[in-house]
Amino acid sequence: MAQHIKDFFEDRARKGDAGFAIAYALIDLTDAQEATAKALQRLGMADAATPMGAIETLALEVKNAARLLTEAMERADSADHLG
Repeated sequence: MAQHIKDFFEDRARKGDAGFAIAYALIDLTDAQEATAKALQRLGMADAATPMGAIETLALEVKNAARLLTEAMERADSADHLG
């Protein structure tokens, strides 16, 4: 059965081979960087042609809530001046 290169490097690193330990650490860092990039893309950090992500949707909801609060305060202020 074929062994995945990452598994091979890990085995050699655990046996004390410093060169393979460094190579294994770099492979691990590459995997972590790729996972981070995918997570950021899912949060809406991709280009503008993609659907809105979580951060963009949250920002839109905060903007809408601020607008509604402003309108409500303006109506309350107008009512105070009329009555």
